[in-house]
Amino acid sequence: MEILEKRNFGPRWRKWIYQITHLGSVGVKINGLEGSFFTTGKGPRQGDTISPLLFNLVVDILSKMLAKAVANDLIKGLCSDLVPSGVVCLQYAYDTILFVDKDED
Repeated sequence: MEILEKRNFGPRWRKWIYQITHLGSVGVKINGLEGSFFTTGKGPRQGDTISPLLFNLVVDILSKMLAKAVANDLIKGLCSDLVPSGVVCLQYAYDTILFVDKDED
């Protein structure tokens, strides 16, 4: 929730996202009969429309952390002949691939 506050999400948005990620409830339907609902507490359901927003918030922070690590010479990306500091990370949809040069020391 701290990320949302730092990104200037208002209190209403933060409350909605908290409820989605912590207070979600589901029910199971078998042969047309609905069972009782229970709290999941494990984040949004698969395919939830809020998932891309949450993913983008997290990967934005990850890319900034990786950029800092490169700037401080903690890691090196690959293909530095093509890109000045090398390719460290590629992201597409929900996939993230890290490219870090192997340190022999």
